[in-house]
Amino acid sequence: MQMTPIEIRNKEFLKALRGYQCAEVDKFLETISKEFEICYKENIEQKEKIEKLEAELAHYHKLESTLHQTMVLAQQTAEEVKLTAHHEAGLVLREAEQEKILKLSEAQLKYEEIQTEIQNLNQKRELIKTQLKSFLTAQLDLAGAVDTFGDIS
Repeated sequence: MQMTPIEIRNKEFLKALRGYQCAEVDKFLETISKEFEICYKENIEQKEKIEKLEAELAHYHKLESTLHQTMVLAQQTAEEVKLTAHHEAGLVLREAEQEKILKLSEAQLKYEEIQTEIQNLNQKRELIKTQLKSFLTAQLDLAGAVDTFGDIS
């Protein structure tokens, strides 16, 4: 049974013939009532404080849970970003490799075209050289023939 300070103050005892001294009992009850009131108030304050601390603790537990979830999400996001970056890097490398192969192939074709053109120009040079030799030889023969005919006259 829980008693309050007021119940202690208002408690009345039956009077008997050789009973306790009323003034002394009243004084003792008043002292007990005051002490009990102090304890009672402290108890209420402690209960309120406990409730407040439990509410704060629940808040911090919720905050801890939220932070934990946020940290897990951040780690997952970091892993996804890392995987995406790795994947994109692979794509960039493959694309660069394909572009390199394409450029090499184009350069090889251009090289072969230039080599063919050089061969064609060398052949034309040889042809022109041969034609020029033939022309000059014909001119020398003609000049020699003119000199031979010129001596006849």
